[in-house]
Parts: sequence; structure tokens; C-alpha cells
Amino acid sequence: MGLLCKECGYDNDPTRVYCHSCGKRLERGTEAAPPPTGFTHPTEALKAQRPRGPRVWTGYFSALVKILVLGGLCAGVVLALMEPDDVPPAVPKDEQLAARLSSLLVDASSAASTRGFGVGAGEVNQWLVSTVQFQPPDSPWKLRPDRVYAVPGGGVIRVGLVAELPWSWPLYMEADYAPMRSGNRYTLEPKRFSIGRLELPPYLGWPVERQFAGLGDALAGPLEELAKASNINVTPESVTLRWSGTSP
Repeated sequence: MGLLCKECGYDNDPTRVYCHSCGKRLERGTEAAPPPTGFTHPTEALKAQRPRGPRVWTGYFSALVKILVLGGLCAGVVLALMEPDDVPPAVPKDEQLAARLSSLLVDASSAASTRGFGVGAGEVNQWLVSTVQFQPPDSPWKLRPDRVYAVPGGGVIRVGLVAELPWSWPLYMEADYAPMRSGNRYTLEPKRFSIGRLELPPYLGWPVERQFAGLGDALAGPLEELAKASNINVTPESVTLRWSGTSP
């Protein structure tokens, strides 16, 4: 049924404004004229193309995932900029201590008889500080550390580097080195890397491992003698080394 003319009763097409029969203006009251046959409003067509129901929950889930990812990244940055626990205070170099311990390493590793000695935790730290000579970085990805420290304990030696970021903010990078037997000798192998208090998974530890590459070069001589030890015992108080001798 179309739009009836109140003047003559003619049934007009719903889209007409004036009566086709008498020419009287058609009255529609407060109701909007229905669209012509076969016409679909663009808004209705767009609604028909959108998925219904799950679309709302999908949007909420996507927003929640984005919030969690952003929160995780922010938490990671905060942890990376925080100072790790139990960082020893900076100590001055002691050339005499470094020379004495280095001499003990060489003598014990080359002796024909069984030799051994222990080094206190504080001496390990000071020996490391006095031995390492940092070279300028050979890559823009390598930082120039300001100091180095060592903390023995729990079967590993925790070695840390401290570099200064802009605005004098210190950045701490650490690695745990564990004595691992290789034949009749020991080597120190990295077991964990971290930045600040942010522990890195093994597959993400390469940025810190790259920074420690220079440390290995600086300690190449002493570590070579250390690797000859037949037993290494690491406790929070000291590091004890033992060599079985070069002959029976």
C-alpha cells in the first residue's frame, strides 16, 4: 500500500510529494517516508557487512592484549634501569694484590706438585678491578664501562659491568660464570645474563654477552692459568683453587 491522498483517496507511490491524481500536497504526518522499493541505506549496508556478536569481545580482547604488552615493556624498562641487589661498593685498584694473585696463578698452574690457595670475596673483586683494562669500543653497539665488579657465591661468580647513560644514569649488566670441567681442567662458562634487575632469556642475552666480550680479552692471560685448575670451589666467602700438578 502506498501513500493515500486525503483529498481524493488516490494511492500514490510512497516517494511522491504531490498527489498524482489531484495534485494536492501529500501529508505524511510525523512518520518518515519509507525508502523506495529495492533501496538500502548505506549505513544499513555497512552494518550488514560487519560481523555480529563476537566483534565486541574481539575488540575488548585486542585492547587487553595491547595493554598487557605495553605494560610488560614498561615494566621491563623499569627493571633494566634499577640497580641489582648486592652490588659491592667501588674499590680502588691494588696493583700489588693483582700482581701477587697473578703470580700465584702462574706458579700453581705450572708446578709439578699439588698446589692450591683460596682468595677472599673482597680480594676477587679487587683483583678483577686491578687487572681489567677497558679498551675503547670497536662498535657503536658496545659501551665503554666505567667499572667492573665480581661477587662469588652459590657455585658461580657474578661479574658486573657499570656503564653511564645520558643524564649520569648508571646501567648495570651482569653475567654469572660457572666453573665447568673440560677434561682435566676447568673453564668459566656464562650461565645467565641480565640488565639491571631484568633477567634475560638465553636467546636474548647476546647484547650483554657482546659487552662482556671485551672483558674476556682483558682477562685472557689469568683465565688461561685459571682454566688449568683441577678443582674450583666457589662460595660467598671465597674462591678456592687447586692444581694437581704437571707430573705424578
